[in-house]
Amino acid sequence: MKQNSQWTLLLATSMVSFMSTIDASIVNIAVPQLSRDLHAPMNEAEWVVSVYLVLICVLLIFFGKLSDQIGRISIFQIGTLVFVAGSLGCGLSVNLPMMLGMRVIQAVGASMTMATNFGIITQIFPSNRHGAALGVNSSFVQVGNIMGPGLGGLILATLSWHFIFFINVPIGLIAFAFGHKIFPKEERPKQKISMDYSGYLAYVLAIISFFVAIYWGQEIGFVKTQIIGLFVIAAVCVAAFILRENHTDKPLLDLHIFKNAGFSIGVISAMLVFAVSYFNNMIMPYYLQETLKYSSAIAGLILMSIPLLNIFSAPVGGMIGDHIGAEKVSLIALVLFLIPEAIFMTIQPSWGIVWLIIGLMLYGLANGAFQNNPMIMGNAGKQYQGIAGSIAALARNLGMSIGLSLSTSLLYFGISQKAGRRITTYPTQHPSWFVYGMHFSYRFAFAMICIALVLLISLVWHKSRKESL
Repeated sequence: MKQNSQWTLLLATSMVSFMSTIDASIVNIAVPQLSRDLHAPMNEAEWVVSVYLVLICVLLIFFGKLSDQIGRISIFQIGTLVFVAGSLGCGLSVNLPMMLGMRVIQAVGASMTMATNFGIITQIFPSNRHGAALGVNSSFVQVGNIMGPGLGGLILATLSWHFIFFINVPIGLIAFAFGHKIFPKEERPKQKISMDYSGYLAYVLAIISFFVAIYWGQEIGFVKTQIIGLFVIAAVCVAAFILRENHTDKPLLDLHIFKNAGFSIGVISAMLVFAVSYFNNMIMPYYLQETLKYSSAIAGLILMSIPLLNIFSAPVGGMIGDHIGAEKVSLIALVLFLIPEAIFMTIQPSWGIVWLIIGLMLYGLANGAFQNNPMIMGNAGKQYQGIAGSIAALARNLGMSIGLSLSTSLLYFGISQKAGRRITTYPTQHPSWFVYGMHFSYRFAFAMICIALVLLISLVWHKSRKESL
C-alpha cells in the first residue's frame, strides 16, 4: 500500500478509536443532566456509563476471534456504522430504557472497532513503522479517554447533552467513507466459523459477575453475602475459562500468548495506567466545580490541559520507541507519572490553580509517552495480532471499568472515614472532607503506578541482561 494511503487509513481508524474511547468518559460529566431530563435517579443514570464499558469488555474477545477468521477490515467497517447508529439513537433518547438500549448498540459497534483497529494498523504498516503508527493511534485513544470530562464540560456549557452523542455521527460517516474507498480488499478463503462457545460463556459470566459485584457493592457494602457470592462466581468462572482454554483444540483465547513476559506485563501495566486515568475523570470534575467553584466551561478548559500535552507526547514517544524500544520509553513515562500523582494526593485548595494545571499537564505528557499499544502488539507473534489487539483493548476497558468503580469507592470511603459516618455524595457543607477523600484515593493511584513501574523495571532489566549474553 502507498505510504500516503497508509496514513489516511491510520487517520480513519484513529478517528473511530477516538470516538469509541471518548464515549466511555464524556458521559460522566453529563450524568446529572441526563438524570434530570430522562427522569431517572442518579444511581440508575450512572448505568449509562457502566453498561457501555462492561458490554465492551464482554464482546471484545468474541470479535477479536471472529476477525481472525473472516477479516478485520469488514468487522471494523460494520462496527463503525453500528456505532454511528447507536450514537444517533442515544442523542434521540427520551427515557432511560431507550438510552440504555442505544448504549448497548453503541457498545457493540465500539467493541467491533476496538477488537480490530490495532491488527489493521500492524497489517498495513511495515514493521519498522509500527511504533510510530501505533503511537499516533495511541494518542487518539488516550486523548479520547482523558479528554471526555473536559470536552463534555465545554459542550454542556453551550449545547445540550444530546450533542455529546450527535457529534459522533458525521465523524463516523466520514471515517467509514475513507475506509470504504482506501482499505485493501481482504482475500480470505471461505471457512466454517469456529468459536469456543463454552469458554466464551464462562468468560461472559466472569465479567458480568465481577462488575455487578463491584457496582452493587458500592451501594450496599462489599461484605454482604450476595456480593461475596458474586465474587466467588466470578473466580470460579475464570478458573473454568482457563481450564477450558487449555483443553480444547480451538480455544477462544490461546493462553500461550501470555507466556511472553513482555506481552503480559504490557497488558497488566496498560490496565493499571488506564485505571489511574479514571481517577482524574471521576474526581477532578468534582474538585474543580464543587470545591474550587469553577463553572463547567472553565473546568472543561482546565481539564483540556491533559490532552493538549498528550497529543504531542504520544507520537513522539512512538517514534522514540521505534529506536530504543517501547518498554524503555514506557518506563520513563511511568517515572514521570509519579510527579502528578504526588501533586494530586497532597494538593490543597489554598495552593492555587497553577499547581493543579502543572500536575494535569505532566499527567498528559506521561500518559502520551506511555507506549502500551506498541508494547503489547510488538510482543505478540504475527499469528496473534488479531487477538492481541482485542486483549489490548480489553485491558484498556477493564482498566477504565475498574478505575471507575475503584476511584469512587475509595473517594467515598475516605470522605466517610473523615466524617465518621457513611457518605456517598459530595459533602457540600464540608469541602475539606472531599479533599481528604481525594487524597486518600490518589494514594492508591500512586501505588498502582508504582506496581506498573516495578513490573516494567523487571522486564527492561531481564531484556537487557538477555541481550548482553
